[in-house]
Amino acid sequence: MNRRNFITILGLGAGSAVFSSALTSCSDLDTRLDYGWNGPKPDIKDIRLQVLAYAILCPNPHNKQPWIVRLIGPTSIELYVDPNRLLPATDPFFRQIHIGQGTFLETLSIAATGLGYHAQINYFPQGMYNNTELRNKPVASISLIKQDNNDRDPLFAQLLRRHSNKREYDNLPLTPSHVSELRESHGSSTVSELTLVQSPDAKLKLEQVLTSAMQIEVGNKNRDMETIDMFRFNEDELEKYRDGFGVAQAGLSGVKKFFVENFILSRESVEKDASAFGEQAVEMTQKTAASTATFAWLSTITNTRLDQVKVGREYCRINLKTTAMGLAQHPMSQVLQEYEEMKTLQTTFKNHFNIGSTHTVQMLFRLGKAEATTHGPRREVKSIIDA
Repeated sequence: MNRRNFITILGLGAGSAVFSSALTSCSDLDTRLDYGWNGPKPDIKDIRLQVLAYAILCPNPHNKQPWIVRLIGPTSIELYVDPNRLLPATDPFFRQIHIGQGTFLETLSIAATGLGYHAQINYFPQGMYNNTELRNKPVASISLIKQDNNDRDPLFAQLLRRHSNKREYDNLPLTPSHVSELRESHGSSTVSELTLVQSPDAKLKLEQVLTSAMQIEVGNKNRDMETIDMFRFNEDELEKYRDGFGVAQAGLSGVKKFFVENFILSRESVEKDASAFGEQAVEMTQKTAASTATFAWLSTITNTRLDQVKVGREYCRINLKTTAMGLAQHPMSQVLQEYEEMKTLQTTFKNHFNIGSTHTVQMLFRLGKAEATTHGPRREVKSIIDA
């Protein structure tokens, strides 16, 4: 890859992206395939398949889509972590993967209300395992119960619009009414605390921390390759894998997208020498953070698997809420990762913002205004079903 040309081409687009292990999702694809963002197909009558067609659209780490479901009876589902879709280098204790189980459950639950059902969720029905292991036990069992009333969750209208926007933002803080609305929306949470910061000091510190975190992440070959493995370099890769993310999620489209995918980037060149790709990720992280005036995070007092799943549900609701409010949202959680090299920087971040040493910051994200980007692809529902 010609790094100078890549930077120039991306600069011609309306923003930049962070090629990282952040929770990835995104907006409308103009490709040859339907990647799921039109909702369930009209001929699908099974309510389980209908809600699953929405559930797979949830934000999840690296767009790994780490879910396996079992269909139990005509209206019941069991959800498992897919052990073949983990991120061992950047998420060694599978915390982010379990947050991705929560986003799945929340999207499914909201979808059920829009289809005239209530999703009754029972967490870890065979027992919860500890927060450093993964066991072949269901994360949740779900029963879909038909409702006579029309109690649709208002966020249902945002399920096909929600995305993680990686562009540069407008560098303006949220309005007091936006802040108040978000705080009120999250006020009923019994799991996590929502913190919003938008002072000049907070902005400067987070720009430094987030840039340093990306430098640490790309400084290890295994971590770097974990990102490259999920980067989709062209439309053929998108169609083959239907997961991951690419330059479209950076905001590139049309001629610019075609040029970058066909003349600047290639899997062969990046895998041969990933240094330029990593340098670009660091530079783009700095620019992305510098364009943002408002950052937020969700933190918990404890850090059980149940905490992680419930935080995922809460993060998903915030992303849907900000979509309804016309705001852009983008997770930047590298500094929260648990591998050894990140611990010192993570402590620096927590100390600066007076976060309790025993508390866990589960999600860190930015908020602002930006033009929408393209949705990330999703696999077909049948691919996550364990027959």
